[in-house]
Amino acid sequence: MNDAKKISVIVPAHNEEKFIAGCLAAIEVAAKNVAQDIELVVVLNRCSDSTEQIAKGFGASTVTDESRCIAAVRNRGIAEATGDILVTCDADSRLHPHALMLVVEALRNPDIIGGGMPIRYDRRSPGIVASEWCLDLAVTLTGLSAGAFWGRAADFRALGGFDENLLIVEDVDFAKRLKAFGKKQHKRYICLNKAPMLTSSRKFDHFGDWSFFKMATLDAPRIWRSLKRIDTDFADEYFHDFNDRRAADKNTTRKTNH
Repeated sequence: MNDAKKISVIVPAHNEEKFIAGCLAAIEVAAKNVAQDIELVVVLNRCSDSTEQIAKGFGASTVTDESRCIAAVRNRGIAEATGDILVTCDADSRLHPHALMLVVEALRNPDIIGGGMPIRYDRRSPGIVASEWCLDLAVTLTGLSAGAFWGRAADFRALGGFDENLLIVEDVDFAKRLKAFGKKQHKRYICLNKAPMLTSSRKFDHFGDWSFFKMATLDAPRIWRSLKRIDTDFADEYFHDFNDRRAADKNTTRKTNH
């Protein structure tokens, strides 16, 4: 993709003042390794903290989406982006310094449709390492990675972005559809194994280091209900409302101090 002039990195953010600066700083480091212009697009989702101010401090373009649907938030960023290449990165994650360089190199090959990046956590423990092994095994067996996604903007939009009918696993679904879309064109979906994305272990901190396996067993009925849109209990706890208490506590402290 030699004619790519701009890369848009899309960051959905719900009360992410604790992590957004690290995320955007990592993107800035990765941007130094490519010749393309970099556009930062931060999608503010029901933020009540200083996420917006921090994002603007990095020169990011900010747009608001108030829906309780992660897929819709990601799609709002896709709609806003003006780059030839799109890269997604969650606000509590950090791109590898060579990530954008490897994305550009990969998309210069017309046989590559796009892909993902492996996930590594910022804290180590037996439970977290075992979770990483399971994720790596899933990538090996399926050829799909659920980390940061990347590809040509035209292909993202041809797919209609992320499926807004899904309350959870919209990322895995997108990877599956992008891979299938590429296969029809005899193009490959790949994982950038040399550029793992570093992700916060905050959910392990909150739910426990073996929570990945708890989700696969004890939480399976709740996950099934979210998948079937019977209720939003699991999606609310693990995603939509995860940062709300911290933001509310901080706002209460600010009011008390004033």
